[in-house]
Amino acid sequence: MNSRLLKVDMHVHTHPFSPCSVTTPHEAIEAAINAGIDVLVFTDHDTIWSKQEIDEMQQWAGAQLRLLAGIEVSCLEGHFLVYGLDAIDGLHYNMPVKELIDIARRREAAVVAAHPFRFSMESGNYCYKLDIDAVEVDSSNTTQTTKALAEKLAAQRNLPRIYASDAHSPRDVGSYHTLLSAPIDTISDLVREIKNATRG
Repeated sequence: MNSRLLKVDMHVHTHPFSPCSVTTPHEAIEAAINAGIDVLVFTDHDTIWSKQEIDEMQQWAGAQLRLLAGIEVSCLEGHFLVYGLDAIDGLHYNMPVKELIDIARRREAAVVAAHPFRFSMESGNYCYKLDIDAVEVDSSNTTQTTKALAEKLAAQRNLPRIYASDAHSPRDVGSYHTLLSAPIDTISDLVREIKNATRG
């Protein structure tokens, strides 16, 4: 059994899929390799990379880095990272998060509260009521205050803590990561490990 821990950055935005990002996929891959990241997950806003697109980028990346695709969904109550979906069927901008979670459960996907207190206390506190799998507690877009609030949420809900870059520029890729057990070769592997995430 392989017990090696992998450095996983599971929250990265690329251009043009995420208009707010200035990072091309190639730049993200190069930055991740330079940062020693083992697994990089593209989580663009309200869209998801197809298997063919990921496979093509994986060929370019080579064996140094595993590429996977998730999505960051903009819900009425905040932003949520979802891993394990292969299409955006049923998803839409500003959808109710409980509707998103229902879809994720039917498809055996994992849902993570992304920077839950970044936009408002109301959004973060609402996560106490939700059937989520983990909490992103630290990233390039958190402050000490929002980090502490997210840590408290994870602790009180007994949920795994996720550390990820939330990169929108190459310099941030790999700046935060979560340590997860190998192997992580597929999105199903990532879904399995998210629930046992440890500090990176």
